Amino acid sequence: MNTAKQVGQSARDLAQKIARRLSQEPLEVLKTARDQVTSLETSHSNPQPNQINENQPKNVENQQKLQDKMKSGRRMEALNRELSDIHKQDLFKNLQGKISQGIEVPLEDYPELSMDQKQVLKAQTEAVKNQMINEQMTNDKLIIPTSKRGRRFGQTQKQEAEKQQTRVEKPVPPSG
Repeated sequence: MNTAKQVGQSARDLAQKIARRLSQEPLEVLKTARDQVTSLETSHSNPQPNQINENQPKNVENQQKLQDKMKSGRRMEALNRELSDIHKQDLFKNLQGKISQGIEVPLEDYPELSMDQKQVLKAQTEAVKNQMINEQMTNDKLIIPTSKRGRRFGQTQKQEAEKQQTRVEKPVPPSG
């Protein structure tokens, strides 16, 4: 469909160029009018085929030039699209870096981003905010210091058990 439009447009452009050229050269027709009136046979046989033969290579050259212009135009459009895509990718990566550092970025200021990219950046912003909140909560918790156990803790239990085993009951004097 697109190429059909381009072919139709190039044919229309070619017809317009030929019409302009003919409109700018009306004196050429008048120069040959005298010869046409005086000698009918020689004018009919010689000038018209020569004009047709001369116009055909010009038309072919014009068509080739138009095709070259169309090709170069399409290539330039593709190059411009590719450059804009690269710019969008760089911008997206730059914004991702800023968001991961905790910098708030207003996504409305970047209309060149696609909706998918904006959604990814919004999700990343929320994830970074949640992560920062979690970090603050862990930092805000009270850290209860634990005292170091004594080195003799195990030995005192052992000593206490030995005392219980070797304990001798002392006789209690009768109260009286």
